[in-house]
Amino acid sequence: LGNLPFDCRESDIHAFFKGFGPIKAVVLKNNYGFCEFLDFYDARDAVKELNGERILGVRVTVEMARGEFFRGQEEPSTSPSNNNNSGEKVCLFLGNLPQDCREVDIERFFNGYGRLKQVVLKRGYGFVFFEEQRDAEDAVKELVGRKLRGERITLEFAKGDGCEEGRRSISFAQYRIKVENLSSTTSWQDLKDYMKQAGEVLYCKTHHDRRGEGMVEFYRKEDMEWALDRLEDTKFDGKRIKLTEMRE
Repeated sequence: LGNLPFDCRESDIHAFFKGFGPIKAVVLKNNYGFCEFLDFYDARDAVKELNGERILGVRVTVEMARGEFFRGQEEPSTSPSNNNNSGEKVCLFLGNLPQDCREVDIERFFNGYGRLKQVVLKRGYGFVFFEEQRDAEDAVKELVGRKLRGERITLEFAKGDGCEEGRRSISFAQYRIKVENLSSTTSWQDLKDYMKQAGEVLYCKTHHDRRGEGMVEFYRKEDMEWALDRLEDTKFDGKRIKLTEMRE
């Protein structure tokens, strides 16, 4: 399933496929997921009839998965390039954090999921280091879609080389774009959905520092460069947006 809404839950997937036969397993990732049916023909019928239909108001892609995804289901992955090193499996990325979020809020959010070794907060996002890999996996599995101080946050395994134990700062490449001339009705979810055509988006915000302006952070440099080249001066929510690379 592709182009899933950010707040999609497993119960939404079951409701979407209701009437197409028993489901064996559902796995949800950042904005995509997998649904395994017990019967092949039920899955084929679901693809034929539901591709292009809407979940929570968003039109989704439904197609037969390639490869044997569920064989590796016990090893959570947030991208095809995940190298499964132990450092990444104890480090979680948190996106869309409230601006007034404090370390004590993070500790309360993860209360009951084992001991935290370290919490690193940035502007609007952060990282959490767990002592045990199993606790981190349980937190991702059970807390995705939950709210922290009233905001629905992104929660996933961190990518890259930033998850070395005991480090206070994250060596995380920041490929950011400043977006200007946004419509007053454009939300950060709208902006993130629009920018996904360029690649994987880590974080978005709109109208925070200044009305009509936003920021997008990409996981890969080439995705940022594609957005700058292809999406500059394009019409989005009725206005032509201006994109500028943000350099620190």
